[in-house]
Amino acid sequence: MTQEVKWCPAIYARLSKEDKKGVSVSIEHQIDILKGYVAEKGWQIPKVYYDDDRTGTNFDRKGFKDMYAAAERGEINVIVIKDTSRFGRNWVQSGMYFEKIEEMGVRFISIQEGLDTADPQCPALKMLPFYFVFNEWHSQTTSEKIKTVFRKQDEKGLFRANQPPYGYEKSPDDKHRLVIDPYAASIVRQIFDMRLQKVSVRSIVTTLNKEGISSPSHYYAEKVGKPGKKGRLNKWSPRTVRSMLDNPVYRGDIATGKRRTISYKNQKAVPQPFENWHIARDTHEPIVSREAWQEVFDINAKLGRVRCAKTGETAPFSGLIMCEDCNVKMMRNNFRYKVKGNDNKVLHSYNCRTYREKGKAACSSHFITESVLMELVIADIREKTADILLDENAAKKRFREIKTRSTGTQLKHDKSALKKINKRLDELEKLLQVAFEKSVLSGSSTDIFSAYAKKYEEEKQELMSQAEELSKSIVRQSETENDVETFIALLKKHAKITEPDRETIVELIERVTVTAITSKPRGISIYYKHIGFMRA
Repeated sequence: MTQEVKWCPAIYARLSKEDKKGVSVSIEHQIDILKGYVAEKGWQIPKVYYDDDRTGTNFDRKGFKDMYAAAERGEINVIVIKDTSRFGRNWVQSGMYFEKIEEMGVRFISIQEGLDTADPQCPALKMLPFYFVFNEWHSQTTSEKIKTVFRKQDEKGLFRANQPPYGYEKSPDDKHRLVIDPYAASIVRQIFDMRLQKVSVRSIVTTLNKEGISSPSHYYAEKVGKPGKKGRLNKWSPRTVRSMLDNPVYRGDIATGKRRTISYKNQKAVPQPFENWHIARDTHEPIVSREAWQEVFDINAKLGRVRCAKTGETAPFSGLIMCEDCNVKMMRNNFRYKVKGNDNKVLHSYNCRTYREKGKAACSSHFITESVLMELVIADIREKTADILLDENAAKKRFREIKTRSTGTQLKHDKSALKKINKRLDELEKLLQVAFEKSVLSGSSTDIFSAYAKKYEEEKQELMSQAEELSKSIVRQSETENDVETFIALLKKHAKITEPDRETIVELIERVTVTAITSKPRGISIYYKHIGFMRA
């Protein structure tokens, strides 16, 4: 006589934000259906696992992971879901996890499709690969439809975030329109006015905090009558101020597309460069003029985002001096000394950070004074400017050759690498599909597909990331003629240079590398923006 199996059930429910649009559904409703099914079977009370507001395009979900761990420990031996789309909407990973669950000896039931692995002849089991593929297709098409809706809203300049930007509030007549908040707008103007005077971001933050002005998050919480997040300090931060200074909303425009997800499967949001943002103009009343906003934007672009001195001023070469040997940014040092009969003086210098922090076993001393660096840079800029004034066509030809040398080989290499990556990505898609069909459609559950799927998916994600970086690099390197013209225009602008300030240096120079003090002669290499490497 066959001993009856004691079923220890688990039910799993999942809803994404997209699932909640349209028909009114809830995670509780889904759980009630699953509990009712288990009760009808006469099994013991099930363990409940769920993920609310979580996409099915990946399996990085707490509820699913907890259930899977319980199955591995042998605490459950049957899993019940409402339909296969609740399990997942990534056909590769869905197939992989399904096989793993079967290998554990865990029964799998999907109510809507009538799928039950206890019956090997179950028609739905033979259709399972197609269910998984269809679920992913549905997720992809849903994602495309939502993006289309958002794109149309962006074109109309409709504001669609939950919280309005600091300085504004939502119109009581239309939640998609912004109106000025008088108090917060006055603080925004104060921030822009300070930056126009070239006050550093950190100094702006210090001023705001000293004046006791509530940070944007606390101000919003107070305004809507909700407590701020526990443990969050009511302090302004450099990051908050920088994001405000770069936001076109303050000139009267709505900017979207600042961050984009890698794909409908990978929801990681990647910051986008300013030129890729979508900007709808004149959607609401501005807080600062377009001219003032653009001037601040240009200041931010020129001065960069590096640490400033205690005085609030940024050192001219800060963040631009690199150690030639370990390729780490060098530290700026301020040595105070007293001159007889005069006030204290300060000697500014740079040295290798690795050497300073880890000693000579890690790197060597690359000490150099700021004044020596300044003299070399000024002399090199004057020399190149003189070449332009003497014969601009000859100088242009020389700069073009330098640009080509610095990018030509790399550009060819990057294009070849991108071509190989795209070819491999196509191969991976075909390999995944073939492995899945052979594994599931054959009716045999092995760990072969699981191993291959994991390997292929990891390789695919890495290749997609590499392809994105290579594409950006190729675009940057392909603009030789424009870069040469821009470089010449900048040199002409600074033809009468005597002692360049921070703004001038970052406008012209990408970085400067310095060799060790033991090298004879010392090697100082200047990498100019738009052109590339030129040895001083």
